[in-house]
Amino acid sequence: MELKRGENPYPYDVIVASPNAALDSYYLLPRFQIGSVNRAETAYHTAGGKGNNLARAVRTLGGRVLSLGIVGGHTGRFIVEELVREAIPCDMVWTDQETRRSSTLISAGQMQNTVVLDTGNPIPQQDGDLLCQKIHTHELEAPFLVLNGSLPPGLANGLYADITREVAGVSGLSVCLDCSGPVLQAALEAGPRIVKVNTSEYLASLSHEKELSLVEVQQTLERFQPRGVELLIVTDGPQGAYVFSADHAPFQVITDTETWLSTAGAGDTFMAGLLLSFNRGYDLEQAAAYASAAAVASLQQVVCGCLDLQDVQSNLSRTEVHPIFQAG
Repeated sequence: MELKRGENPYPYDVIVASPNAALDSYYLLPRFQIGSVNRAETAYHTAGGKGNNLARAVRTLGGRVLSLGIVGGHTGRFIVEELVREAIPCDMVWTDQETRRSSTLISAGQMQNTVVLDTGNPIPQQDGDLLCQKIHTHELEAPFLVLNGSLPPGLANGLYADITREVAGVSGLSVCLDCSGPVLQAALEAGPRIVKVNTSEYLASLSHEKELSLVEVQQTLERFQPRGVELLIVTDGPQGAYVFSADHAPFQVITDTETWLSTAGAGDTFMAGLLLSFNRGYDLEQAAAYASAAAVASLQQVVCGCLDLQDVQSNLSRTEVHPIFQAG
């Protein structure tokens, strides 16, 4: 596997396709109490969903990104307007259904987040087909296509698998996957090149164990290698990320931090940092270290995908890479 690139002749570094966009609201509370009136000190409303969060992180890190998705109604218009305001190019499928809203309650004093996710309205399958057409329109414009997030009701669990198979012959395009459940299981069979999940997603979707077994993760990569999977990453909160590669010894990357404001969207920032690093010519360990440093920098911000580049550079000095399995 040769993920190192260095020069990118494409219009974009990353294309993100995520059907389940959302208007994300963040409420910063001095303290959150269940069953009580909670008054927010500050509120933010942004273009959200995992795809737009990842796109924002790519943009913030200095990359070029195109966001594809499905939006509708007042919230859909708000999302597109916000993406335009943030200078994030997008090409959306417009549906008759109102796009969902989600809320994150951040208790800064408690270092806790409470997230309320709206499942969303059913989307006609024809709108999923239109998203596939959008992907085909842009498939030659970036070296990485990220399929991430949940699917709204109405779309088949095999959507990401179908997209992965359909673009398999596109020269220079690597499909990256970040999802869970039946959608992940189906898409893995189609052979994405890069897969990133968090621990709970891995355990719920791919494991027979109650706790994370790194031996099993290695076996999972080996099981799907014949399908085309070359890189499997499991993020594990304060423990960093475990990186398993087809041609590199597995390792853990971890960035030391003692405080955080919000953990929402850290995994999306990790993926953004990883793919940008490959485009910039970093090797696997360097790319994972940069991704980890970026993800931890995002913990200090309220809105997913926002971060301070100085924090990223500072975090790199506190980032370590350790082999997972000792030789012998």
